[in-house]
Amino acid sequence: MMDNQFEPLNNDEVLFINVGRVLMVNPTFKVGEFIDALAQAISDRESDWSDDNEGWFGEGLPCEALRFGTAGWQRGRVRLRLEFSPEVGKPKMLDVPRDKPRRSEKPSPKVDDIYGDEVDDDY
Repeated sequence: MMDNQFEPLNNDEVLFINVGRVLMVNPTFKVGEFIDALAQAISDRESDWSDDNEGWFGEGLPCEALRFGTAGWQRGRVRLRLEFSPEVGKPKMLDVPRDKPRRSEKPSPKVDDIYGDEVDDDY
């Protein structure tokens, strides 16, 4: 049994999915772009799609749910969202600033080094 805790993703958060992706051409996309593509794909297949159906992807649709641990039906709203569960025990990927050389890269030579002039480090 998986004990990962899933958390809802914000529409402006970005995902990179290299394998197994659906609906999206590019492997990197915003969550909101995926939700919009899903809504479009479903609306294209449903002949009786109406503005009411948009609730699945926005504020939710009124419904009743029979949930574990509750006594009977519970009224509320339902909507579709993407969730994320971070892997436990693996370090986060760090953002490497683009203007600094990476460890495996040599720093680019100074202009004076290229032309053979001595560099005065007392500036």
